[in-house]
Amino acid sequence: MSNKASTVLDKLAECEASNISTQPLYDEWSQTYEQDLVGNLGYTGHLIAANALAEFSPDKAASIIDIGCGTGLVGQTLKTLGYSHIDGIDFSEEMLNVARPKAIYGKLVPGDLMKKTVIETGAYQAAVCAGSFAPGHLGPECYPEIIRLVAPGSPIVIFMNGAHFVEDDYQSHIDRLEHSKIWEVVEIKAFNYMSALKRPGRLIVARKC
Repeated sequence: MSNKASTVLDKLAECEASNISTQPLYDEWSQTYEQDLVGNLGYTGHLIAANALAEFSPDKAASIIDIGCGTGLVGQTLKTLGYSHIDGIDFSEEMLNVARPKAIYGKLVPGDLMKKTVIETGAYQAAVCAGSFAPGHLGPECYPEIIRLVAPGSPIVIFMNGAHFVEDDYQSHIDRLEHSKIWEVVEIKAFNYMSALKRPGRLIVARKC
């Protein structure tokens, strides 16, 4: 692991531990984000999430919202898999500025899922989110807003850090939404998502009721 990548992860951990917004860090990180994360750390969260979406939403014409799209790692993978109607939302304008020239997304929306977004209810046929759920990022209280964005029956794919999944008891939030018949959980699976170090993750797949 490079010193630069290690330093960025340390800063990220400091923000998460203090529950401080990571937006300024991502703005600063935008230009080297992909090299640090994928090139140096062997990050695969975007591949895990995109491949899961392809399994549960095989219609390549489906309209997809990429939550916390960043520089476009998930969107680029979905485009390679043949999907053509992808929009993105992220709280970092600088990340969106990196994603924009790649011509992956139909629309890129600046927005924070901690609040109600400008996106219409039921606007999409699928939602995907990789790497945005953690302290200082999104929390499980944001699940209802993501669910709101998709039509009934639509798949919702979330990939997140496994340690935070356990420590912040995401399972109870997931169960509560399922018991309330807001969504139906399809599967929850564990993965290691960085080849350069041990980094446990959780893949959550659900469908809106």
